[in-house]
Amino acid sequence: MQEEDLPVGVHEDVEREVAKGPLQKEEPLFASIVGYDDVKRLFSLSLSSDKPVHILLVGPPASAKTLFMLECMKLERSYFTLGSHSTKSGMIDYLFEKRPRHLIVDEIEHMPMKDQTALLSLMETGIVAETKFQKTRNTQLKTWVFATSNGTDRMLTPLLSRFVVLHFKQYSFGSFAEVCTHILGREGVPAEIAGAVADAVWNKLKSKDVRDCIKLGRLAKSKEDVEWLAQTLRTYR
Repeated sequence: MQEEDLPVGVHEDVEREVAKGPLQKEEPLFASIVGYDDVKRLFSLSLSSDKPVHILLVGPPASAKTLFMLECMKLERSYFTLGSHSTKSGMIDYLFEKRPRHLIVDEIEHMPMKDQTALLSLMETGIVAETKFQKTRNTQLKTWVFATSNGTDRMLTPLLSRFVVLHFKQYSFGSFAEVCTHILGREGVPAEIAGAVADAVWNKLKSKDVRDCIKLGRLAKSKEDVEWLAQTLRTYR
């Protein structure tokens, strides 16, 4: 398999924002995430475990779930897929072809039941098997599965039991502003503009999505720009 191969079902927005490849040595994993030191440690313990320990982050949209998945995408041999993306070949062929070390699944609750079933044996024993047209194939993988979900009602109970499950709460404004300021600061946005962006996104756009802060932060060169951008986006919503 060529290193530059792209995963089936790559989320295009995420692919543009995060470069796939080995973890960079100059910055620890999860360094871009504010707080959640206990969750960071749990991920570190999982990654250093001799055998895979899978983690599922559950919570409303615009919590810190996606930030953790973005960081996990920096791991070597990591592949990202959307639970709602279903290919003709499905998860079985995907696992045989890609042989991921780290499988990152966003919105796993939207994954078709046949694909959820395909993950059951992988996560329990590392064995992936399929019988088709009276022919059987199987392989052994050592794969860590890290996933997010807005809820667990659509997930198979046996699949859910294979995860360490963490429930996230939605950001408060204080936490949201801190996260936005931190992320935009890493992109070189001055603190006063970053603070204005966080306020505009939360109070004027009525959004709790950190991605909206990134969009405005990249466009705005002044606090006046922030005000104009927020008003324009409200007009066309």
